[in-house]
Amino acid sequence: MDAQNFGLTRAQIDERTPFVAVSASQAWVNAPDIRSVFQRHLGIEAEQKIGLVNNTTVPGDNMILLRTRTGSAGLGRLRFEDLVARFGGLPQPFTNLSSGDLLQAEDEAGSYFWAGQMVGGSTNCILGIRRLDSGMRQLPGGAGIMDIIVRNCVNGSQQDALAPLLAASTGVSAAVRAPDGSSRMLSPLAAPSGNLSP
Repeated sequence: MDAQNFGLTRAQIDERTPFVAVSASQAWVNAPDIRSVFQRHLGIEAEQKIGLVNNTTVPGDNMILLRTRTGSAGLGRLRFEDLVARFGGLPQPFTNLSSGDLLQAEDEAGSYFWAGQMVGGSTNCILGIRRLDSGMRQLPGGAGIMDIIVRNCVNGSQQDALAPLLAASTGVSAAVRAPDGSSRMLSPLAAPSGNLSP
């Protein structure tokens, strides 16, 4: 933990540490339609908030919240309630969601959990969570785990809404867009260097 945070609780550190805007090329994942990236260093943890484009009329922001933790011992299990607390509560339209409502699925990066809801006739929203560890991909700052929570609403299919949570987005770090719209994958170590070291 940083000297300036010595003796503070985790909640106090979170409250006192502001997010700083960084380039979209420094995103820890390669999600489609990234609009903004903010991050902060929290001692043995680091956090990134990625804002996604929202072309729907559903209240609230489409967002990916990522939190890394260094080390490997005592990291515990992925807990829905903990991630929701870090997200600041459940967003619309999932305010009444419980962990028992989540579906489990698998892809190339392992298990993920999600719930979907249709709003109106053509808008699909998802709330999803997953945990990646350093055995699945290289994580920023030498982290042991990276927890991810996604809220995404789209005027499209449920699969479209799930895209930021799936392995194609979360199994790698940011991409550089070429003029023709194609993407070139960067190394996962291309996340911000230096400022994530414990």
